[in-house]
Amino acid sequence: MLTDEQFADLVTLRYEPRGLEFKGARPRTDRLFFARVARASLGLANLRDGGRIIIGVDEQGGVLTPVGLSDDDLATWRYDDVAAALASYADPALTFDLYTREYQGKRFAVIEVQEFDELPILCKLTYQEPPPGRQVILREGACYVRSHRKPETSEIPTQTEMRELLDLAIEKGVRRFLDRARAVGLLLPDDSAARDEILFDQQLRETEGS
Repeated sequence: MLTDEQFADLVTLRYEPRGLEFKGARPRTDRLFFARVARASLGLANLRDGGRIIIGVDEQGGVLTPVGLSDDDLATWRYDDVAAALASYADPALTFDLYTREYQGKRFAVIEVQEFDELPILCKLTYQEPPPGRQVILREGACYVRSHRKPETSEIPTQTEMRELLDLAIEKGVRRFLDRARAVGLLLPDDSAARDEILFDQQLRETEGS
């Protein structure tokens, strides 16, 4: 979780780094607004090291302004409610923390999204903007990522983002295989630390038996 000092550094940024998204001062119960938060959460979950969404930062005249949340709006951003709402969009379920931070007497909700555990997160429910817009905010089956081209969440736009996501998934798969191999006593050729430990135990037993 962010310290107060770290939060102050982020909330005063005038741009969005790849692992950070600002959202306006709206309640969770605003369905269109929450769909956009869910979209950002899916994209951050598919990013190495995940990322954060800070709720309570409005864009006014092209400038990001930390306005904070009212007490009533902040009260809607409860972990259990957010978890249940995000679960309807994410497959598999994503992991996140939710907490409050304060800056200059204003309070903000922070959603800290962890990178996916085993498999990339897919969207499992379509959400379309109400009329007259009708823009599709979330599409069932889509894989959302944070784009390299500009600070936004989108369906995989180029092979660069696709390769990055696949590399991350492969790394996780290799680590799981190595963990399982060690758990069943399988010594891998380049596992020098495990080999040294086994040799030490063997020498110790031989010494005790002599």
